[in-house]
Amino acid sequence: MINRFLNRVSPFRSVRARFSAVMGGSGIVLGLALTFFMQWHLEEGLSNSARDALNAVADEISHELKEDLANRQREVSLMAAMVGPQHALDPDSIQDVMDGLKRREGAYAWIGLADLRGRVGAATGGILRGVDVSARPWYAAGLRGPVVGDPHDAVLLARSLPAPPDGEPLRFLDVASPVKNGRGAVIGVLAAHLHWDWVHQVVAEAVDKRLKKAHIEVLIASSTGEWLLLFNTHDTSAKASLEAVRLDPEYLVATQQVVTAIPSGGLGWTVVVREDAASAHAPVYQVRKLMLAFTALVAVLFALVSWLVAGRLVRPIVELADAAKSHTQQAGAAAGHRRRKALDETLVLGAAMDRLAHHDRLTGLFNRGELIHQLNQAIERAAVRHTAGALLLVNLDNFSVLNNTRGHEAGDQMLIAAAEHLRQLERSGAVLARIGGDEFLVLAENLGSDLRHVHDRASAMAADALAQLRGPFMLGGVACEGRASIGIALVGNDDATADEVLQRAELAMLEAKKRGKAQAAMFDQSMRDALHLRVQFENALRVAVPGQLVAYYQPQADLVTGLVGAELLVRWKHPEMGMVSPDLFIPLAEETGLIHPLGRWVLETACLQLRAWADEPTRCHLVLAVNVSAKEFREPGYVQGVRSLLETTGANPQRLKLELTESVLAEDVDEIVVKMQRLKALGISFSLDDFGTGFSSLGYLKRMPLDQLKIDQSFVRDVVLNASDASIVRAVIALGQGLGLQVIAEGVETVEQRDMLAGYGCTSYQGYLYGRPLPIHEFEAMIEKEKGWRR
Repeated sequence: MINRFLNRVSPFRSVRARFSAVMGGSGIVLGLALTFFMQWHLEEGLSNSARDALNAVADEISHELKEDLANRQREVSLMAAMVGPQHALDPDSIQDVMDGLKRREGAYAWIGLADLRGRVGAATGGILRGVDVSARPWYAAGLRGPVVGDPHDAVLLARSLPAPPDGEPLRFLDVASPVKNGRGAVIGVLAAHLHWDWVHQVVAEAVDKRLKKAHIEVLIASSTGEWLLLFNTHDTSAKASLEAVRLDPEYLVATQQVVTAIPSGGLGWTVVVREDAASAHAPVYQVRKLMLAFTALVAVLFALVSWLVAGRLVRPIVELADAAKSHTQQAGAAAGHRRRKALDETLVLGAAMDRLAHHDRLTGLFNRGELIHQLNQAIERAAVRHTAGALLLVNLDNFSVLNNTRGHEAGDQMLIAAAEHLRQLERSGAVLARIGGDEFLVLAENLGSDLRHVHDRASAMAADALAQLRGPFMLGGVACEGRASIGIALVGNDDATADEVLQRAELAMLEAKKRGKAQAAMFDQSMRDALHLRVQFENALRVAVPGQLVAYYQPQADLVTGLVGAELLVRWKHPEMGMVSPDLFIPLAEETGLIHPLGRWVLETACLQLRAWADEPTRCHLVLAVNVSAKEFREPGYVQGVRSLLETTGANPQRLKLELTESVLAEDVDEIVVKMQRLKALGISFSLDDFGTGFSSLGYLKRMPLDQLKIDQSFVRDVVLNASDASIVRAVIALGQGLGLQVIAEGVETVEQRDMLAGYGCTSYQGYLYGRPLPIHEFEAMIEKEKGWRR
């Protein structure tokens, strides 16, 4: 009894005691760690918050300076462009313009116009008029192009303008632009001096907006590191370099560059905003003692609670270990050493976890991770032995149908039975794995060095696997046939990695599916090339929507009234491949989801064209038909999207017709009918395209708010020669008339077809007899050329 008790409480033998001890110690360690983490996190949070605020101020100052400088430079450039051709004609009016700009914008201290000799011919207030400014840097630079310069002390204007009240010298920032005559020749320079106090005002306003009213300092340095502005700073800051200010550990610092379009590369100013670090972190020092006491208490409580509840938390683990030990003892392990090891709960659980880590829970085969490990080793051994192997990817055909019809329990039984049948391949040394769902992997090594022989042996193994999986399988007392598709990839015949071999096997399996299932396919490079071409084609289509799309229009005509409209057809004009058939890119667009932006472009193009025709008397009556895929129409926001396009373009909805195929009825007919009714309320009409090729119920047809049935061209093509096609066409026309729907036939190419359709009662047509699909300019030209539109 004492030994049993000691075994239970000993951390060397009991999971419960081990877990309780670890949890108790972890509580103490976690509590202490939490204390220090919260202190660090609070300090880090305050620092980040302060830096974010400083960055916001720096960014606002930089943005305001950039915008103001850009505005001043644009104003000077626009004035230079305006006065250039008038300079020789009316210099007095030029000065009036300058005086007006200076009055409107207080940032200007002086604006002047100098000729090619450097003489000021016009200036605000007449200041410096007639003075030679050719020696000023802004004049020489202004002759070459637009100028925005660094601030400098006043030179010529110091005698003409009052000094600032604080006794500081006058400082200006130069903005200049060349003045050109009507022939584009430079005839002078228009320059403006901006008050440097304007920068001080921008900085003060940005600082005042800050919510946290702490003392912050703002410094602005030139591209050479010279301090241009010191705001709220100590005198000692003027002696420090820009780099020293940035790296000063006693401050939290944020910097921002003032990047202007002129001069090229920007002025190179650096805005520095900083705050004393001690001031920013003051709250940390105030709560640190309270946090230490609180977190220490939390640590002690956590350790105590962890110790008390450890036994309850670990109970399922102990019960699992006891069950595992009981199973081991009942199995009758012969060796006493093995029996003693089985009494250790940790070793028993370790063995169980190891099995879960490397084997599939349902079938007991290796799992994906273990198989990949085995495959890597097989590739290494094949390189040493100069032999090749094979990897077979087995996919059960129609497994999802079995799951959906018989239930997942039957599906699990099928997987277990398939695994047992495949185990027959282990006799030849193959390694089996289930990698998820209904897929299995078979790895065979040492099939030989001759690739033809390896091919034959791998194919024979695949044939054997197919035979094993044909069943029949007994699932719940019911016999069920089995089928599978297998992809084969060689192992070790080249430098392919495990992932590449697995990818090859998957491509081969997909090829077997394409060939009709229940067979095996060997990987070859053409499969990868086909996949690569598909990916390239998909990427090209993504680029094409909508930039390379072209709208074509095919006429729709009535036997009596002539041209009634057209169907808008989309074409892809690839820059290298030329016109790509819709049969190639429309299915891919539906598969990849690109059908949504493509369809929106087509609908928008139709609406814009209807709006353009609305003001033309000869075309305002035309109706445009647009094909809408089932995926587009099922999109939740489709109705709102159509309404938005109609409102944006101003198109008349009564001139828009949406053509739907019978595939739109495959899911949730009630929702489809509701959407159609909502669009019908807007004035849009509907045509059921390719009618007769699907399997739509007449009950559904009766519920849908249709306006037109469209007879598919496959029936029209041989309507004159084939009695069956003629009967179908006649039935469709009679059905449409019975439901009160208009009937239009597509693919009408001959007069004989038209006449037979007319005899059956169909008077609306679309096809080559009335015109091929054409770009809009050719379609409109055809309208003008053949106004009658009767054949």
